[in-house]
Amino acid sequence: MFNKEFLKTLTVLYAEDDASIRNSLSNILKKVFKEVVVCEDGQEGIDKYKNYSQSIEFDAIISDINMPNKNGLEMVKEIRELNSEVPVIMTTAHGEANYLMEAIKVNVSGYSLKPIDTKELLQTVQKFCEVKKNQKLIVEKEAELSEYMDLINTLATITKVDMTATITEVNEFLTHISNYTEDELNHKPITELLHKDCLSGTYQEMIATIKRGNTWKGKLKFLNKDNELFYLRTTSIPHKDINTNAITGYISIGFLADEEEQEKAQTMQQVRHNMLIEKQKVLQLTKKVKELQKSVGMPSSAQTLKNEKILKINLKEEQTKNFNLVKQVKYYEEHLHELEEKLNNIVTAESSKRQLIVNKVKDLQKENARLKDNLITAQNQVKALQPRPKYVE
Repeated sequence: MFNKEFLKTLTVLYAEDDASIRNSLSNILKKVFKEVVVCEDGQEGIDKYKNYSQSIEFDAIISDINMPNKNGLEMVKEIRELNSEVPVIMTTAHGEANYLMEAIKVNVSGYSLKPIDTKELLQTVQKFCEVKKNQKLIVEKEAELSEYMDLINTLATITKVDMTATITEVNEFLTHISNYTEDELNHKPITELLHKDCLSGTYQEMIATIKRGNTWKGKLKFLNKDNELFYLRTTSIPHKDINTNAITGYISIGFLADEEEQEKAQTMQQVRHNMLIEKQKVLQLTKKVKELQKSVGMPSSAQTLKNEKILKINLKEEQTKNFNLVKQVKYYEEHLHELEEKLNNIVTAESSKRQLIVNKVKDLQKENARLKDNLITAQNQVKALQPRPKYVE
């Protein structure tokens, strides 16, 4: 099946010494391909290839074998010194099987027997060019994937862990922030790096999600070699056996919580501590105020006027303290709310940036796998198009 849009992107060099065949076929080729450079013999083919290749890239060469000056195989041999990969399709008559060994040496891609079946010729060109295109795309995608992996390696930790919770591979970023060497981390249980606070909760939740075959996202709490705390915003992806599809472990990509986020978290923790202290003071003062109110309300015969005056002054002071403390607690609560909003905004923004990188890497990996599948399919189709060698005794 023809891919007209794809064929219209190709530039082809066509060499044929027979004027009738050349004019007829070149008219068809010019309607199908983006550009067709037409040559009358092998020498002109070499000259035009050298001149045109300085400004354009040839995607395929279609050439007759028997031509004056230089035949098609001699032309291809010289072109191969300039380009070893461009697909070459030779047009040949039945009596030219003696050229077969030479054609193999110069890496001819395929043949089209005369009289030429135009449809078959175009299909052959398309298949070989698709193979070349897929090979080029795979190289480009792998380079792009490598760039993103290099970027992630400078921004995030990458850890491979098997289902026994044993670390099997780490990147340099994790060794840097954990203060362990790569040898110390490899074969080390991941649980020995985790803070005990998250072992029974967050970590177990992550493992359960991985076992279900799903990706887990969350924040894990770690301790480095010097027993210092650090947090990683983690995306853990199940790793499956290619043959059995069984989950063999997971790959975690972790982004270190930035300094501002950690400072905000510490501030919020201090605010919550202050609020707890102030609320305890409020409870104590409320109790004391009630006792004073009870004392002031007692009959005057039970106390001197002097004591009553002192009690009233103390009551007023404690009521003022109580009012100020309640106001302070309210301020802390409002400040805590503001901090939580700011922290959420920071986390949301950073998570979005980081998720874009993670998603891009996953997309590139999928695209790379798809292109490799397409390449294998195209190569098999090309093999089917190639005629079996005919040996002449």
